[in-house]
Amino acid sequence: MISHLSVIRRWAILSALLVSPAMQAQDTPVSLQLRWLPGKTYTQETTTETTTALTAIGQAEDVKIKVKQTTSIVVTGDEKGNKEARVTFEALAGDVLLQGKMHAFDSTNLKEAHPMIKASVGQSLGKSFILVYDKDDEFISVKDTGTMAPSTLGNPSLEGIAEAKEVAELYRRSLEMGLPQVKVKPGDRWTTQQTVKFPSAGTVNVELRVKFDALVDYDGHPHAKISFEGDLKNDENAVEARRVSIGSGSKTYGQILFDLDRGTVSFGAFRADMSLDIVGGKKLPIRQQVSTKLVKLE
Repeated sequence: MISHLSVIRRWAILSALLVSPAMQAQDTPVSLQLRWLPGKTYTQETTTETTTALTAIGQAEDVKIKVKQTTSIVVTGDEKGNKEARVTFEALAGDVLLQGKMHAFDSTNLKEAHPMIKASVGQSLGKSFILVYDKDDEFISVKDTGTMAPSTLGNPSLEGIAEAKEVAELYRRSLEMGLPQVKVKPGDRWTTQQTVKFPSAGTVNVELRVKFDALVDYDGHPHAKISFEGDLKNDENAVEARRVSIGSGSKTYGQILFDLDRGTVSFGAFRADMSLDIVGGKKLPIRQQVSTKLVKLE
C-alpha cells in the first residue's frame, strides 16, 4: 500500500514539472530597459483624445480632439555598438470639435480640412529627429531636430529650435515613462522622478508610483505588466517664462506592457487629468487619454 507521504511527494514533483517557464521566472528579476535593435523599423500607432473644458472659463463650448498618429522609428548602429533611432511622424488622422462642429481630417488629403487643422498637421507631418544611444542602450542626446522647427525664409528661429528639442525630449521621456533603472520582479514597487520641459508650461516635475503587476503573455511574447499613478507639478525653482502653469492636483494614471524578448513597449495607455492656471486666476481643466501600440517590428 502506497503511503500518503509518497503520494504527496509524487504530486509535488509532478506539479514542479508542469509549472510554466513564466511562472518559474516569477522570482527572477528582469531588466525593463529599452533595447534598440539596429536594422529594425518600429511602427507605432498612437491615439490621443483631449478635452479642453473651455466652458469652465466662461466659453460657450469645450474643444474635443481625437488624433491617430503613425510613427516610425528606424534604428541604425555603428561599429562601436552605438545606436541612432530616427523618429518620424508619418501620418495623422482624426476629428476635432470646433465651434460646435465636428471636423474630420486625414493627412493623406487635407484639401478640405479646416485651416486651423491644416496649420497644426503641417507642423508635425513628416517631421523627424534622432535619439542617440550608446552600446548599452543608455541615452546620449537628441539631434537633427531642424525639420521640427518652424522657419522664416528657410532659417529656423532660435525659439523654434529650442521648442523642437523640447518636443523630441518629451517624446523620448514618454517612451521610458515608469520604467526602472534596475532589474525588478513581479510585486516590486518603485518611484520615478523626472523633470520634463513642456512647451508653454515650462519645466514640470513628474513623480510616478509604479508597480510590476505580473508576467503575462501578449502578442506571442512574455511581457511585464506595469501600472502607475502620479502627480504633475511645475518646478518652482526653474527660472523661465511660462505661458501657463500646471495647476495643483494634476495627476496621471496608466499601464504598460513591456516585451521582455524584444526589449520594447508593445502597448501603453495613460490618462492625465490636469488643470492649467491661466491669466485672471482661472483654472482650465484638461483631460487627455493616450494609447500607443507597437503594430510592426521588421
